[in-house]
Amino acid sequence: MHKTMLVSRRGFLGSGVAFGGGLLVTASLPGFALAETVIGGADAGADPAFKPSAYIAIGLDGQITFTIGKSEMGQGILTGMAQLIADELGCKWGDISVVQAKAAPEFGFPFNGLMVTGGSTSIRTEWVRMRSMGAAARMMLQQAAADRWQADVASLTVRHGVITDQSGNHARFADLAGDASKQSVPKETILNTAKERTVIGKSVKRLDTVQKITGRAQFGMDVQLPDMVTAIVVAPPQLMAPVKSFNPEPALARPGVFAVVQISSGIAIIGEHYWTVHSARDAVEIEWGNSPFAGVGTDEIRSGYRAALETPGKIAHSHGDIHFASKGRTITRDFEQPYLAHACMEPMNMTIRIKDGRADVWAPTQAQRWVQETVGKVSGIDPNSVAVHTTFLGGGFGRRSAQDFVQAAAEVAMNVDKPVKLVYSREDDMRAVRYRPFNMTRATATLDEAGNLAALDVRIATPSVSKWSGAAFLIGKDGVDKHAVAGLADLPYDIPSVRVQWIDHDPKIPIHFWRAVGGSHNPYVLECLLDDIAKTAGSDPLAIRRQLLQSKPRHLAVLEQLADDADWATAAPAGVGRGLALAESFGSIVAHVADMRIVDGLPRVDTVTSVIDCGVAINPGQIEAQVQSSVVFGIGAFLRGEITLDNGAVEQSNFHDYEPVRMPEMPKINVRIIEGSDKPGGVGEPGLPPILPAMSNALFALTGRHTLRLPYTSAA
Repeated sequence: MHKTMLVSRRGFLGSGVAFGGGLLVTASLPGFALAETVIGGADAGADPAFKPSAYIAIGLDGQITFTIGKSEMGQGILTGMAQLIADELGCKWGDISVVQAKAAPEFGFPFNGLMVTGGSTSIRTEWVRMRSMGAAARMMLQQAAADRWQADVASLTVRHGVITDQSGNHARFADLAGDASKQSVPKETILNTAKERTVIGKSVKRLDTVQKITGRAQFGMDVQLPDMVTAIVVAPPQLMAPVKSFNPEPALARPGVFAVVQISSGIAIIGEHYWTVHSARDAVEIEWGNSPFAGVGTDEIRSGYRAALETPGKIAHSHGDIHFASKGRTITRDFEQPYLAHACMEPMNMTIRIKDGRADVWAPTQAQRWVQETVGKVSGIDPNSVAVHTTFLGGGFGRRSAQDFVQAAAEVAMNVDKPVKLVYSREDDMRAVRYRPFNMTRATATLDEAGNLAALDVRIATPSVSKWSGAAFLIGKDGVDKHAVAGLADLPYDIPSVRVQWIDHDPKIPIHFWRAVGGSHNPYVLECLLDDIAKTAGSDPLAIRRQLLQSKPRHLAVLEQLADDADWATAAPAGVGRGLALAESFGSIVAHVADMRIVDGLPRVDTVTSVIDCGVAINPGQIEAQVQSSVVFGIGAFLRGEITLDNGAVEQSNFHDYEPVRMPEMPKINVRIIEGSDKPGGVGEPGLPPILPAMSNALFALTGRHTLRLPYTSAA
């Protein structure tokens, strides 16, 4: 039996306090509705008879509407969050609609009200709160039924939105909604046990599927408003070069071009529609000033990192006697990983209308509160008077929490008296920086006389993505950015002596969160090094990991299951390399075995076998999809992902030179989910960290050489 305390629906909003059960509030920002855009099911009633919290509404027609404050970018979070509520409420899945909330603190994190979707946090942070609200609503409905029938509330059963007593009385939620609205929110709720769950753990139908396959789903690019104009930004060819002067007249002479204005990131062209302004971009005569990156290329950046590796860093983790390294046999490897773009299928865009001291924003964003603050800063409008209407996101991966396109749209809107949609072309987006940071890592492993790993000394040179992303609160009191060292400072293996240092080397090229953040590059170092150690010691890669995980039963269970599923004990076929890797991130443990071969001189992944322990599996179908998605994302990064600079200019521009995985390259991906602890871990990112080293280890098994510099095509 799991009890949780609730706050009154008229209670206060959290200000840094973590509520154990839930924050049930209905307060809204003055002048704004809290939700819009119904997803799945019928339209939500305008006047629900029963609204026990800002998240739940039950209409007299029986329609149940859940309002969710997370951004749907393909990961299925609207469905997953609805499952948490529905499981405790006891409603029929087909009666549910989901509404995406506008920006308001009650839809943010329960501990600080910040409305952001990222870091695989949604289910993890809302695991108790969403279920508690569903349970509270169910208890209020039950009490209404008990009062009506003069029955013992403990004798009532709830199933598929119908409450029944032992005498045969029954009533739908809609029949009881009016009476339930008069009940007090219970101060304490009792949550279902694992055996009692009926929706959690099921691969239920996604609530957004029908809209997406019928084309009715609204993404940011789909937004259309009366009198709306469209804008693009002509950015400098060299990073951050200022505008020295410009002549707008040739562009203004073109039909449909209304204005050409200077904004902080370049020159904005505003006109009738996208192709009008896009075709006019070369007509604007612009003289650019000196870029701070003039003369800077990838080779110069690389040299700076190499020099940084020779300097001491901040201690992120240390235990044991690291100086043992001078007494044993050592293996030292330097790893290099490049800048990476997010390459979302939907380029960055935002529609904004500023009028009468308020702003309305339609945005595919991961960070509604940051959008409010950015628009407020540009316009002078109170951020709480900026209404953010969240559309579907055509991919996110962290990119859509960045504010460059938000700031540009707001600056353009200050120059027009109509709604304006700002659109980045693919090339604009690819060259708009905010990349996954370039990084170099030096790892030294020391083996004892028996060939066992006795010490690990690591130096990570990479800038602070938390600082660059406006999330400096993620930097610890010791001054270490936890994302910079994730996967190494908290490595899962039992190694007697470990020291991890972070060298905050920053070439000043803007960076941002990228899928799995530090987990996208740090486990690569560790997992490749383990295979090096195994070969040096004459051991099996599985055996060395098994030895180092003896005190970690969850990790060991994942490893053993993977060995069985991949038939690790059987030798790989001729011409096939088999690589293994394991990583823990965002509360989940994932391990992959990759089977690879060389085709026409290039590596090809045939099969990936995956095992994930993400604690409670909310929706197995979505978990499987997210692991597969992470694998494909990682394969692209390993084989070809790289942003390079030449004389301060980004060289890549579109999918022809920043190439994703193509359909013929898709491997077979087999995913097994095993149950772990009684709380969920993340699933949107944890599948990515181990796939890159699994591929490198497969090639190591096949060729005897590790890929120390990514991507593979530029390996050295």
